[in-house]
Amino acid sequence: MSTPREKTAFVIMPFGKKKDADGNEIDFDFVYRDIIQEPLEALGFAPLRCDEITQAGSIHQDMFKHIASAEVAVVDISMLNPNVFYELGVRHALRPSVTILIKNRKTVVPFNIQDERVIEYPGESGSLRDARDRIKSFVETGLRSNTPDSPIFNILQDARKDWKTERIGQPKDYPYRLTSQPNKRICVITGDIRERRNIDVWVNSENTNMQMSRFYDKSLSAMIRYEGAEKDENGEVVADTIAEELAASLKGRQSVTPGSVYVTGAGALAQTRGVKKIFHAATVCGVPGSGYQCMQDVEKCVANALARLDHPLLKDEGLRTIVFPMMGTGAGGTKVEEIAPRLIRAAVSYLTNNPESIVETVYFSAWNYRDLEACLAALRPMDGIEPLP
Repeated sequence: MSTPREKTAFVIMPFGKKKDADGNEIDFDFVYRDIIQEPLEALGFAPLRCDEITQAGSIHQDMFKHIASAEVAVVDISMLNPNVFYELGVRHALRPSVTILIKNRKTVVPFNIQDERVIEYPGESGSLRDARDRIKSFVETGLRSNTPDSPIFNILQDARKDWKTERIGQPKDYPYRLTSQPNKRICVITGDIRERRNIDVWVNSENTNMQMSRFYDKSLSAMIRYEGAEKDENGEVVADTIAEELAASLKGRQSVTPGSVYVTGAGALAQTRGVKKIFHAATVCGVPGSGYQCMQDVEKCVANALARLDHPLLKDEGLRTIVFPMMGTGAGGTKVEEIAPRLIRAAVSYLTNNPESIVETVYFSAWNYRDLEACLAALRPMDGIEPLP
């Protein structure tokens, strides 16, 4: 059994004595004890088999955690057992290397894994030293090498990257509440924001020039500009309502201070989606020859936008809810895994430190699975909030 300072090598295999398809009996406890344990212990690993997991909770969940986290896994495929092959598949999907396959010498390797290197061991009466030495050698080589022994790990990683950037079409809410103020909410939402109604304020992540994107660009700025514009019966824009109001509010300025928040009406979005105001937050700065870069402390835009909601000039507008995009992760180029916790923490901090705020719910829009993953990962360990059913 492992101690806290030992590295665990997880062993996937049947238990006790079993007969294979040809009626040959294999004592798997003997294999575990006399073939597998010694070479792993010699390399400083503590072997752990599923039946030795003693933690409280779901045995299957604990097993999968070990499959995913163990630096070394040894898998005995002698019985061609569906459970063993399922767990091997999970291991190959989650870990690139140091997955050692072994089998009884009488077992015929199935077609699906015939290209994999498999260590054979004899029965109880045969010599065991060769099998032990090969297990030790395979583990040492795997630990030294950066070459994956999983036939699918790299393929799945590439597929996962594609999947994570796919747009989420299904609307869903992931609500949390402040523990100190149960009436205050932080909520991650998915799906097309245009399908949402009656969120009072939409935050538009904008550049410091406050130049909204062209109508048909793939950005929130472009969508807000187009959806808020006045159109004729053919859907053609006849008044660029929000962009014109934003330009007028600049009063001739060519740029604004990073973190500034400018307020406009919602144009046609007021009628179609119940939006009351658009907050334009200057989150990215244009750099000649380099494009746009996210401002260093972009989380200030969250605090500034929430403060605008509580400003006396807007306090009578009935603005109780606001939605933020993952600001700075588009043209700004910053990773959402870095940005999400900063934005969410800024909202929690503002509501906690301003108990008299009129803000009731702060939404964060997750455009794709990468955004959603980052937001939920940020929320789970965060102090001062708790998930709602």
